[in-house]
Amino acid sequence: MTERPFIEVRGARENNLKGVSLDIPRGQITVFTGVSGSGKSSLVFDTIAAEAQRQLNETFTAFVQGFLPHDGQPDVERIGHLNAPIIDQKRVGGGARSTVGT
Repeated sequence: MTERPFIEVRGARENNLKGVSLDIPRGQITVFTGVSGSGKSSLVFDTIAAEAQRQLNETFTAFVQGFLPHDGQPDVERIGHLNAPIIDQKRVGGGARSTVGT
């Protein structure tokens, strides 16, 4: 299997996203910036991270899945070429709006 150079997101409609489609380069640090309410967190945490976690949880046995949270599937047409998720959001100082996702 060949490694794909992009994570493909097609038709993301979580929260305030309206059919957003994009390719995110793999193997690089990617920064999402924009004005407040533009959908940055909805895209990263509610769509991409949620789908990666859901796919990872499907690899466990039914017994283990019974102990895992069931968040459902994000509202997106397709997400392809994901890896296991390592995504978190932490404050790095500053006010309540100052966060960094890793």
